[in-house]
Amino acid sequence: MKRLLLALGLLVPMAASAESVKEMYPEPWVWDFNNSITGALVQAKVKGCGIYRYRVSRSSSSEYLVYCSRDNENWKAYMVWPNISKVMGPYPPDPSLP
Repeated sequence: MKRLLLALGLLVPMAASAESVKEMYPEPWVWDFNNSITGALVQAKVKGCGIYRYRVSRSSSSEYLVYCSRDNENWKAYMVWPNISKVMGPYPPDPSLP
C-alpha cells in the first residue's frame, strides 16, 4: 500500500504539469505547401493526405503536428520530423484544436 501511495504521489505532479497539445503546437494552422513535410509523408507511404495543415512545435522548429485529409472533413493526425524523415501516426485529431 505504501508503494502504491508513493507511486501515485510521484505521478500526480507529472500529470498536472503535462502540456496540452494546443500548448505544445500553438496556433496558427499553416495551410501552405511544405516540401519537407510532403517528402516525409511520401517516404513514410502515408495515404489520404491530399489536403494537410500543420502547426510547428513550440519546442522544436523541425517538429510538426500535421492533420491530413482527403476530403477536408475527415482528418488524421501525424507527428512529422522532416529532417530525419520520421512520421508517427495516424492518430485521432485532438478535439481541443479547432
